Amino acid sequence: MTRCTRTRELEVHHVRRDGGNDIGNAEVLCQACHKATSTYGSPGKSPPPFDQATKERALRRARNQCECTRTGGCH
Repeated sequence: MTRCTRTRELEVHHVRRDGGNDIGNAEVLCQACHKATSTYGSPGKSPPPFDQATKERALRRARNQCECTRTGGCH
């Protein structure tokens, strides 16, 4: 699996809308990869935003790099 190499304009994304707001449901994505997710911009209830501590933990875990490994043209 190839990982996206972007390190700018990172966002902490919910892996599952109903998965809660803990670190296990957080994924760091660049804007292009975030927009390429199946739920981006789709109608439905949005989960509450992550708190700052969870965002910081997710970014540290990801080493401040997009965690996307999807194939099929995020960019």
